Amino acid sequence: MKNILFFTLYIIFFAVLSSLVFTLLYMQFDEQPMLALNKAIKYGAILMCAIFIAPAMKILNLYDRRSVGFLETKIKFSQNIVKGFILSCCLSLPLLFLFSYLNVREIDFSVAFNQSFLYIILFTIFISLVISFIEESFFRGMMIQRKNNLVLTFNMVFLSSLAYSLFHFIKIPLIIDSNLLWNTGLKELLIAFSNFFTTINYDAAITLLFFGILLGIIRVKNNTLSYGIGIHAGFIFIIKTFKANSSVNSDSSNNFLLSSYDQFTGHLATTWIIVLISIYLIFSNKKNNNPSL
Repeated sequence: MKNILFFTLYIIFFAVLSSLVFTLLYMQFDEQPMLALNKAIKYGAILMCAIFIAPAMKILNLYDRRSVGFLETKIKFSQNIVKGFILSCCLSLPLLFLFSYLNVREIDFSVAFNQSFLYIILFTIFISLVISFIEESFFRGMMIQRKNNLVLTFNMVFLSSLAYSLFHFIKIPLIIDSNLLWNTGLKELLIAFSNFFTTINYDAAITLLFFGILLGIIRVKNNTLSYGIGIHAGFIFIIKTFKANSSVNSDSSNNFLLSSYDQFTGHLATTWIIVLISIYLIFSNKKNNNPSL
């Protein structure tokens, strides 16, 4: 439980520090660089979190890679990521079918399957793996430590999933002010925090919460991050690829099933993830009761 609180404050601290550092840096330019200040603050916070993660892990006695979910050899770990990625893509197909069947998203079948399309697919896979590796290492690796107490384990999985979900909605608006002050970035960050609960898309937040719970359960059951990284990456890949090759049907009466956050998450995706959680728990419990399965 203390890990969840510690790393939540850890992210907030470096977000504040990044807002100050990059505002002061941008004040030195006559014109703002191509990368907007709000984006620089975001990526700067991520970079700072990565740089100082080793001493933070030492403080919490998490410096053993096995304790944060890196159990297997590098080859086995990579193989499990690939397995998780393929499984995630396959398990997403029924959801994509429902999107089409319910007429909430219309698939574009005129996509040209050329060399450029292949490069886009490979780049999307790469980005998906990078994002999933960072987020799984943080929200499932460092925040979730397996306990013998079922209640404590459930609380860790739920709270880490809640943190994972809510952090998606901390977004600093575009900063284009040419007259920057030392606290401009900080003020915008504080405004983002103060308006936090009015800017959340709750249907998307619930989807992300249950997706985090699914990944947390997989982490606890297998005591490794490898499968979760693959499944997470597959989910991101499917979202990015499907959204790029389909469009929302604004005339559909079932649009309430999609969240305005990204037109993919929402009630339909949440329902499907709950189904997957139920199936996984039933299967894993049967496997524990009958190891020969």
